Amino acid sequence: MPEYYEIKIKGRLDQAWSQWFAGLTVTCLEGSETLLSGSLPDQLALYGLLERIRDLNIPLVSVVCDSASEKPGEAASRPTDTGTGQEGATDIRA
Repeated sequence: MPEYYEIKIKGRLDQAWSQWFAGLTVTCLEGSETLLSGSLPDQLALYGLLERIRDLNIPLVSVVCDSASEKPGEAASRPTDTGTGQEGATDIRA
């Protein structure tokens, strides 16, 4: 089942990088950070994307998997309880 991810990186990328980063939305944030956000089909796709970031020597700031939310405009159809005591989100910071 696809999961919604928000991957924050250091540096500024423009929207032209979207296709290279699995079609994720590229958003420039304040300062010199960029947010890559959207759904990925599985963990293999996530690891492939993280490898691309690594291969470009782009510092990784954080990776957030929010299984409780969907892409903007989609209805949430999944339960938010993951059985871990945290409801929905997994946050990994570099």
